[in-house]
Amino acid sequence: MGNSESRQSKKHHSNPSGDWQKQHVGIVTDLVQQQVENQLHPQQHHNGSHSPSEGPAGGSQEGGGGDYLEYTRLRQLAHQEAEARGRCYDSSKEAYSQGNGAKAKQLSNQGHEHDRKMKQYNQQAADYIFEMKNRNLPPDEIDLHGLFVQEALKKADLVIAGCIRDKRDHLTIIVGKGNHSVNHVAKLKPAIQQLVDKYNLRCSPGRNPGCIYVEFGKGKGTLDWLGSNCVIS
Repeated sequence: MGNSESRQSKKHHSNPSGDWQKQHVGIVTDLVQQQVENQLHPQQHHNGSHSPSEGPAGGSQEGGGGDYLEYTRLRQLAHQEAEARGRCYDSSKEAYSQGNGAKAKQLSNQGHEHDRKMKQYNQQAADYIFEMKNRNLPPDEIDLHGLFVQEALKKADLVIAGCIRDKRDHLTIIVGKGNHSVNHVAKLKPAIQQLVDKYNLRCSPGRNPGCIYVEFGKGKGTLDWLGSNCVIS
């Protein structure tokens, strides 16, 4: 992050308003949301596509501005690695088209290394925001704000498996109201459907907007309601 950005971050961090903290995370989510398509769906090069299917899930809950700045920093580092990866893959493709296989291979390997670092930073960001959001929640509730859809799916899978193991009868999943996402329903619904099918869950709208209430041992329910008031933001 540049000096001007750093000074700006410090200036914002000094603002004690909880409303600004919420707004800040929402803005970060909008930015990351645009970045993630480049990170996780890069251009193809001569060895094929390097694009696991993931989508964004951001959020706005109470928390320290410094905590959100660390989350932003990690996502930005991931984005930088994604851009570097894309440049390497583009150059690799060009070298290959010119018949320079050795250079193409070298650039491709460099792209793979940037890809590894991108995934590492994104994983650190996901673990960081999940721990921050859930540290004070009860065991029958999880908050998935700040996670890409596939990250959220993995976290929810682990928690649901634990709930079943511990013989809990329900779980509330906080996913947000969809204020900051694009095509959120199309990305969220298949992800939740995977968990419904895997664990034979019954899901219904939570008491609060932006929540999913999961019941165990009640049989599989329909997700037709999903998209009206409960989407990853």
